[in-house]
Amino acid sequence: MAARCTGVILAGGGATRFGGLPKGLERVGGRRIIDRVADALRAATDDLLLIANDPRAGDWLPGVRVAGDLRPGEGSLGGLHAALAHAGGAVLVVAWDMPFVSGALLRRLRALGESGFDAAVPESDSRRGVEPMCAWYAPPSLAAIERALDRGDRRVVSFFDDIRVARLPAEEVARFGDPARLFLNVNTPLEHSQANAGEDEKTGGRESQRGAPPMLSIVGKKNAGKTTLVVQLAAELRRRGVRVMTIKHGSHTFNLDPATTDTYRHFHEGEAERVAMVSPDRFALVLRWSEELGPEEVAARYMGDADLVLCEGFKASALPKVEIARRAAHARALFEDGSIDPTTLLAVVTDAPGVMGGVPAFDLGARDWLARLADFVEEWRRGRGRAQAG
Repeated sequence: MAARCTGVILAGGGATRFGGLPKGLERVGGRRIIDRVADALRAATDDLLLIANDPRAGDWLPGVRVAGDLRPGEGSLGGLHAALAHAGGAVLVVAWDMPFVSGALLRRLRALGESGFDAAVPESDSRRGVEPMCAWYAPPSLAAIERALDRGDRRVVSFFDDIRVARLPAEEVARFGDPARLFLNVNTPLEHSQANAGEDEKTGGRESQRGAPPMLSIVGKKNAGKTTLVVQLAAELRRRGVRVMTIKHGSHTFNLDPATTDTYRHFHEGEAERVAMVSPDRFALVLRWSEELGPEEVAARYMGDADLVLCEGFKASALPKVEIARRAAHARALFEDGSIDPTTLLAVVTDAPGVMGGVPAFDLGARDWLARLADFVEEWRRGRGRAQAG
């Protein structure tokens, strides 16, 4: 009987070059990188394990076991140590920021390693000459890694001299695709853009031509709590691994930055048509227009890779809606006044659920109202029909 092999997704590092964001949850070609890595590993292994220290990691891949570092602060080598220690057997490891690793390549590495070696790594033109974060390792590697860590050597290849390592030649690696693409790491926003540009070329730009993503509008009367609900729901869905983007509707003009700032002066004094602000962890673009675009067009143009776009306002639109209706703030809700199309109303979040007829009502007084609302939105987003509120 062939030995079992666990596919391990290594989600380590602080993503400092990616603004501290969980880069494996970013999308390439419309799919999260972590999902692409998981699919490649499923094609070559018997089960999956996610090595991650983020407390939210349990929501990233439902059904996949999650474990953390046993020797925190030891970098990538500490991640390999955790993979072997938690798996209890041979592992195929792939860093979670490598969107283009193929299942076929991983199967070849596994076969090579199982032919009598302790590790099997593909050759590349990297500074190490190999890709240790896309490789197969047998149990004897664990003791060798521990010895390296004990002597303070945290180089990810520091233990290779203590084990039998097979190298998959570069010419054979090339049979599975362009090595520069296979082993591309999405470590920075620029590399993320390059990865998506490559996918657009591969798919003929079909991904960038799609329409608006799923959209849900949070509506309510003034001071009902729309912004608070948007923030709470977005955070809960984000915690579950959903890629959430938001749109805020305003009735008057606005400024994102205070007067006297450089970008304010670019826009107002310089009368630039568009002004962009770029920093290591975010990007903002302000442009002038003569006619307001609808939220669907805004989402299609600028948020096409979202799992869900939450809108605040747009009560006159045809978007599906959740109304926040607090009797403590207003005696009647929008839908009771006829201020919104009742056919667009999916649910109501309220402090008086007993009087909300016709749609599910989520009681603000219930301890788990937000979790149940998020469940409801998730089912709606996935097209599984309406969830039961309460």
